Amino acid sequence: MGRLSWERQLVVHGKRIACLYRKGNKPSLLFIHGFGSSKNAFNDAFDRTEFKSSTLLAADLVGFGDSDKPADFSYRLVDQAIVLRKLLDQLGIDTFHLAAHSMGGIVGIELAEIIPQRICSFINVEGNITKEDCTMSGSVADMSQEQFEQEGFEKLKKGLAKESEKTESSSLADYLKDFTKATPKSLYETALATVKASTSGNLVVRFSSFPFYKC
Repeated sequence: MGRLSWERQLVVHGKRIACLYRKGNKPSLLFIHGFGSSKNAFNDAFDRTEFKSSTLLAADLVGFGDSDKPADFSYRLVDQAIVLRKLLDQLGIDTFHLAAHSMGGIVGIELAEIIPQRICSFINVEGNITKEDCTMSGSVADMSQEQFEQEGFEKLKKGLAKESEKTESSSLADYLKDFTKATPKSLYETALATVKASTSGNLVVRFSSFPFYKC
C-alpha cells in the first residue's frame, strides 16, 4: 500500500478536506501542518517503520493544500480546530497523539482545549508561541490585505523560488509548491490570526497547563 491508497477527500462541516489517512492500531497520531504548508510536510511519517502499525492522519487545513478555500471561512485558528475535531469524529478516531508544526501548534492548542480528554501527548515543533516565532506569517501580516493580494503574494513566491534554486533545497521547493496552492485570502487571514494569537493569546500558559505530556 502506498500514498495513493492513503489519500482521502472528505466533506467535513460543509467543506472538502483533503487528508492522508492510514487506518491501523491505537494509539493514533494526528499531524497539523504550519503556515502555507500542507499534509505533505508529514509524508515521511507514513514511511517510518516506528509507525507502521499505527493509525496516521495528516489533513490540509481549510484554505491550504488540496482542501477547499472558501472566501466566507473565518480562518480563525479555533475554527480550523473545530473542523479537525469533526474530521476526527468522522473517521472514528478517539484518543490520539498530536504533532504540530509552526502555526499548526496554535491550531493544536485550540484543539487540545476543545477535547483534552482525547489527547495522549502533544509535540509542538517550532510552535508560534510568541510573536518572535512569526517569521513568514509576520511578514504577511505586516502588509495591508490589498498590498498582499496585489503584490505581496507574488513577491513571496518569487523569493521562495529564488532561495530554493540558490540552496538546491528540496524541502523549500516542496514548501513553495504548497504555498502556491493557498489563496492570498487564506494566507493573509491566517497570518493575522497567527500573529494575534502569538502576541496576545497567552499561548505559553495555555500550552503548559495541559495535563498530558507535552513538549
